[in-house]
Amino acid sequence: MLKHVNVIRSYAVFGFESAVCLFFHHPDCFHKVFNSRIVQARRILRYRITTLRSLLSHMDISSVEKRLSELGVPGDVYDRYNEPHRYYHTSAHLTEIFQQIIDRDLINNDALLLTAVYHDIIYDPKSSTNEEDSAAYFNHNFEGTSELKAQVTQMIMDTQSHQASTELSKVFCEMDLDILLQPFAKLIEYEHQIFKEFQFVDYSKYKTARIEVLKKLQQQVDNPELLTLITYVETRQPKIAVYPGSFNPFHKGHLNILEKAEQIFDKVIIARGVNKEKAASGYALPQQVGYRQVEYYDNLLTEFVDSLDYPVTIIRGLRNSTDLQYELNQYRYLQDLSHNKLNIVSIFCDREYEHISSTGIRQLDSYGKAGNYLV
Repeated sequence: MLKHVNVIRSYAVFGFESAVCLFFHHPDCFHKVFNSRIVQARRILRYRITTLRSLLSHMDISSVEKRLSELGVPGDVYDRYNEPHRYYHTSAHLTEIFQQIIDRDLINNDALLLTAVYHDIIYDPKSSTNEEDSAAYFNHNFEGTSELKAQVTQMIMDTQSHQASTELSKVFCEMDLDILLQPFAKLIEYEHQIFKEFQFVDYSKYKTARIEVLKKLQQQVDNPELLTLITYVETRQPKIAVYPGSFNPFHKGHLNILEKAEQIFDKVIIARGVNKEKAASGYALPQQVGYRQVEYYDNLLTEFVDSLDYPVTIIRGLRNSTDLQYELNQYRYLQDLSHNKLNIVSIFCDREYEHISSTGIRQLDSYGKAGNYLV
């Protein structure tokens, strides 16, 4: 290989005459160089095509949004798609549907545009009435002809089962399910996003229900990769952690630890235990953690962990070296009491939260001064 490099340098392969000399005198080296140049040229071409498509797509989607604005759709409608509990049903999903409308040259179909922007306007993974609520929101907020509103309402409702009632609704259902026609790598990304949206569900229950849903969708979409996705869900073992504590109350320091843990693990279960050395909690958990799985236990932490049907890692939050020494002692107790091997990860909070404690907050709260520390 070193010989080839020296030959390339000596012939300065960028010139025609040098390339000819390289071809006749060192044909094997010539082909290596030629192929590498082709690969490089293809990469540059792909990059330029992708950049051009991105620019054109941005321009086209702007025209979609302009038409929707002319129809009376306010800009804050799009904000709904950026709610923190959404991971798949986001503005990116909306943009993908807009792009499909553009690609099919249906940008002038107002019913299709309105269905796209309103079909997931209400999305709560805990609810079974998202389509009804989205249709109701559309009817209450959109001012248009009764005929147009009835058409859009029916198309939104059809997405509940993706059984189309009209030809136009069939087109939209196809666009809404387009993600299921994608290559396996894209399907994996999609699955992880759905998993995050349903992280409040126990993993064992999620796995069973998700496989059932995917098998039903497989009957509606012709993509062999869906079977591979189902196998992936059946065999996947996500990294799940348990974040235990009395959380009396759950404060900004706790949230800081939780968010750091979620950068490491696929899912973090909040386990709220009753600590006999602390007063019973008079504080509810904040809304910000409402879409996480929350479990309550009144026995030993090791017993709670052993009751789960899947391996987990215990998260311990630390403020300073004093906490570290305390947690080391606790770790030894956990080892003694557990029948299984325990995985424990300790995470330090950021400096700005080092002084915050639930005890201190309760004292401040008695004077009405705890607001700055609560979530």
